Amino acid sequence: MPRVAIIGTGLIGASIGLGLQANGAPGLEIVGSDRFRDNARGAEQVHAVDRVEADPRKAVQGAGLVIIAVPILAIHEVMEEIAGSLEPGAVVTDTGSTKGDVLRWACELLPSNVAFVGGHPMAGKTETGPRAADAKLFEGARWVIAAPRNVPGDAVEVVNGLAKGLGALPQFMDAMEHDAYVAAISHLPMAAATALFRLARSSEAWPELSVLASTGFKDTTRLTATEPAMAHDILITNREQIVGWLRRYREELRKLEDEIANVTDEAALFRSISETNLQYTGFREGVVGRQEIHDNMLDEIPEAGMMDLILGGALAERARELQKRSEERLAESEREMRSGGRGA
Repeated sequence: MPRVAIIGTGLIGASIGLGLQANGAPGLEIVGSDRFRDNARGAEQVHAVDRVEADPRKAVQGAGLVIIAVPILAIHEVMEEIAGSLEPGAVVTDTGSTKGDVLRWACELLPSNVAFVGGHPMAGKTETGPRAADAKLFEGARWVIAAPRNVPGDAVEVVNGLAKGLGALPQFMDAMEHDAYVAAISHLPMAAATALFRLARSSEAWPELSVLASTGFKDTTRLTATEPAMAHDILITNREQIVGWLRRYREELRKLEDEIANVTDEAALFRSISETNLQYTGFREGVVGRQEIHDNMLDEIPEAGMMDLILGGALAERARELQKRSEERLAESEREMRSGGRGA
């Protein structure tokens, strides 16, 4: 009987189990193991696993595929624990949000007669635990596959097949490339949300702010609810990349601050906001990838005719009104300065 072992039966591990149960091969046995009894019991109750083994070493015995779905820093401990119990020829993968350290640990800790292929399903929820699991959690999501150079091709195909079988879209990436990119689009948003919530929560006006806060604030700070162990491990294992993106984010905030503070050119602020709005709308509508970025027509401020084409007549007219107002304000300031100079 083919066997899959899932070490870690929280949201991700249990969702993988449910997906395999729904789409897996006939006769497939799914064995779960979790150091938290409630998670293991919950995974069994929602039928994400066929049976539970408290000892992960027993769980992996006879398994052709082992999926490690625990917080990142715990992956090191799991690899140490199961290394001597893995079946020769077994394929081991993980679901960690960072890949550089994980691939290094696999090289150091796992025996040479098994194959490790790193994985990162780009899907999740703020809810945690097996009772929040969903067999369709990965449908349409990217599943990054980071394989060491010397790993056998058939082992890579096993993980590729796992991702496809769960409805995900496999994407092959170098581990360090992965860590740099997810730092920008996953880890930075989490850090920024945390900082924004801290800022508001630490204000003496928080009692009033919290009453006024609605969907905008809640949506923007949603990632503050990321499970603490996961958030901590992400920040630790991808520290250098996240710090680099935080520095770039601070620079972008300074640019926006300067644009807002510039009272002499409101039209420039309007154009900047409008262009970013259009780019974001395109992104939400599926304009993604290198080709769309290369073809972007908004790198430079458009002329009036192009502004009409891109922004539409009403927005373009608004931009021209703001430009005219800024020019009039600047001219008035110059007249006052000249008048003041003569009066002195």
